[in-house]
Amino acid sequence: MDEEQAKSTRSEAPDPSNRLAAQLLSNPTHLASLRRRHAFLNEYSDELLASTPIETLIKLETTSIKLKNMEKAKDVEDKLSNNRDRLGETEYRVEPGVDNRLSKLHEARFLAGAGCSAKKLWARGREVLGGNKHEAIATYDMHSIGLAGHVTAKGWLEIHDPGSSNLQLNLFSINNCGKRVQSTSHSLGLEELNEISELGELKTALRVLREAMAYVHPWNKSISAIEGFLVQTNYCSSDLEGIDRQGLLLCQFIDYVLRENSNRWKGQEEFLTTGDLRTTWESFFGARPQSALSKSRKVVMQNKTQPPRQQLPLQKQTGNGVGGLNVLQAMYYEDICVNFNMGRCLKNPGSCTTKKGRPLRHVCNYRPDPAQPAAYCGANHAACYFH
Repeated sequence: MDEEQAKSTRSEAPDPSNRLAAQLLSNPTHLASLRRRHAFLNEYSDELLASTPIETLIKLETTSIKLKNMEKAKDVEDKLSNNRDRLGETEYRVEPGVDNRLSKLHEARFLAGAGCSAKKLWARGREVLGGNKHEAIATYDMHSIGLAGHVTAKGWLEIHDPGSSNLQLNLFSINNCGKRVQSTSHSLGLEELNEISELGELKTALRVLREAMAYVHPWNKSISAIEGFLVQTNYCSSDLEGIDRQGLLLCQFIDYVLRENSNRWKGQEEFLTTGDLRTTWESFFGARPQSALSKSRKVVMQNKTQPPRQQLPLQKQTGNGVGGLNVLQAMYYEDICVNFNMGRCLKNPGSCTTKKGRPLRHVCNYRPDPAQPAAYCGANHAACYFH
């Protein structure tokens, strides 16, 4: 009987934590101190706080904090939207002054950034500059951003002209900074510059080009669009998988886009955006022999993932290749490029030579009949793609 009374006494006794909270909340001094420390308590009466468990008060505080954070986020979005709406009504008067790009900088250089589209910036820059270009210098602080010694002298010269058709990515490779490029009265030769063949070197050169453009023409976002496209596509890895010298092919694509943007500048057209470059890449890569090799490899990978099919008995291979297997019959000819027929030559037709300078033709070296070595296809396509 005594044990049952003890159990009932313990069950009826209030929780010590709740009892302590009730004592704190019932004391006017303590309650005032809590209200000063926790502003949300001012919304409740003293009687309600004295009868509310401490756990419930903690939950109320958590909810109050979440509501305040949501209000702040909404306030930030509303503030940005209101600022955008006031742009059309707010105009800044630029006072005349002096600027020499070095020791004296006009305050207009430190105005707030333009909130319009990159295409509008490009078009406005074309209106202001017209067919002119800024005087080229090479004193931009590339050292502060860790890119000192990456830009050639010709790179600084060409990047100041938005309409230059001689701007190339290899001018911004550290491997070419020690080159002394010979110049003539009309053009500068590029024969001595090293090609960019490695993907890592291409990424660094593209970053250098983007940062250099940010110094020379901060309003020109055409380089950022190129880098954005390559980053989104992981440098076209799905198309270039298994292809040798990927950096060289991507460098050729970047040079092509740079020339296209220079033509668009001269024609007062918009530059190629990241979205436009997807179609440009498909057209550029589709015209290269490597695209056929990439497609064939994708077909092979798809066939590997599919269940094996029942193979039919093959006929015996005859001497002339008719009625049997389609086996590549090719031999080496002194005046035909073997790498072209294997899909590995990146040189343009008419410029392909051996190491000793002997010209090589880009024609098919497929032999339909092994018994006649002098008879080969001779068409303007690679043997690995059509035979």
